Amino acid sequence: MNSFICKNKMRITYKFYLASIFIGIIGGFVCVAFRYLIYQSDNLRTSLFRTNGFSDFQRIINNGITMHETFIVLGKYIALLLITILFLNIIFRMVRMFPTTSGSGLPQTKALLERKMEYKSPFKNIIVKFLGGILSITSGLSFGREGSSVQMGSLIGYIFGKSFKVEEENKNYLIAAGAGAGISAAFTAPLASSILILESLKNDNTDDIKKLTISTLLSGLFAGIIAILFFPSNIYSSILIIKPELEEYQMLMIYISMAFIFSILGKLFSNSFIFIKKHYERFQNKYDRHYLWLALLIIAITFFYPSLVGGNQTFTIEIIENDSYSLFSNLLILMTLAILTIISNATGFPGGLFIPLLSMGGLLGKIFCITLADFDIISLSNTGYFVLIGMSVFFISVVRTPLTGFILISEMTGNYDVLFPTLVVGILTYIFTEILNVRPLDNILYDLMMQNRINTGSSCS
Repeated sequence: MNSFICKNKMRITYKFYLASIFIGIIGGFVCVAFRYLIYQSDNLRTSLFRTNGFSDFQRIINNGITMHETFIVLGKYIALLLITILFLNIIFRMVRMFPTTSGSGLPQTKALLERKMEYKSPFKNIIVKFLGGILSITSGLSFGREGSSVQMGSLIGYIFGKSFKVEEENKNYLIAAGAGAGISAAFTAPLASSILILESLKNDNTDDIKKLTISTLLSGLFAGIIAILFFPSNIYSSILIIKPELEEYQMLMIYISMAFIFSILGKLFSNSFIFIKKHYERFQNKYDRHYLWLALLIIAITFFYPSLVGGNQTFTIEIIENDSYSLFSNLLILMTLAILTIISNATGFPGGLFIPLLSMGGLLGKIFCITLADFDIISLSNTGYFVLIGMSVFFISVVRTPLTGFILISEMTGNYDVLFPTLVVGILTYIFTEILNVRPLDNILYDLMMQNRINTGSSCS
């Protein structure tokens, strides 16, 4: 009798592992296709609105412009404005029809795992999230690809669990496996995807740590393999990492200062994010065509700095390669990116927050390096070193997932030279943000989503 039970459990485990792999493969193909289309849209925008590395504004300032060229530029931006308005209008209508596809996918996935959300049409939600996410980023909103990928992956796991009548206790692990596949495909980071699920989405319905870890690792691994097949080259491999030539106690003082500053900035960003989101929702409810103003903002930013709009795919590389070390210009770029990111997410349109956070963190790292260089403490050749640390640390200060922050940047960039300083600064940042009472932004968004569902009495799509 005991041997029969043992064999039965082994068979169930074997099927469960196969299901996790299958979800990873399907989720990987869907999310990699999503990532590929975003990548192509970013390349198209760059080719149309940048010439030899210069924006149209820079080109006009540097070389002037003829009357013929003036008409071409005007026509180009009028066409972009009309297309942007069209895309934003389509997204607005899609989100109204399927409110469960709005915003980042992490709060919805968390609600699904906690069984506070059900989907009447999960397949339609995947399609809407896929198309809505592409249109949101293609239109120029500052979104990351990971939010939509997480929700699409979790829905694939949800569909699999319902379609194949998986045991109730295993359904949530398959949903988590799908979410892990989405993160892995978005960043080519299978280990970080598993850790993120453990840090952000684990709850009483997924309390078996071993099962949760194995299911997300399996799905993340296969989704990551698919991502590598489609994106074999790593754009971050060219980053030059030069550690400052200082004594260890001097570096420790720099790390402590960096952690303290980034913690304060993380709290400031989170508070600003929530404040604007609440007020924008009132504005959005009052004016149906609020996206017209949003389109004008996107066009203006595209004219001055096209890399700030859209998916920020190569922005981190540009931060390092850009030879501008003016504090004012870099602070202006940072504020523009922060404002566009906050407003983009306040709309409730489909899209994630991680990549914009990484971009802002990298830019903050550069600004931190410039400031120290101005006081002759370090050299500007150390920019890449602080950019990578900044990416991880600002992410930790806002999202409050330290392990993910440590591993994600290393996997994403393929660079482990800054892992130790990132651990030091990241742990200090986590402690400081704890003292400052900074709540994880995804938890705040989850609470706002659930409160909105209660207030509106909305049903699942």
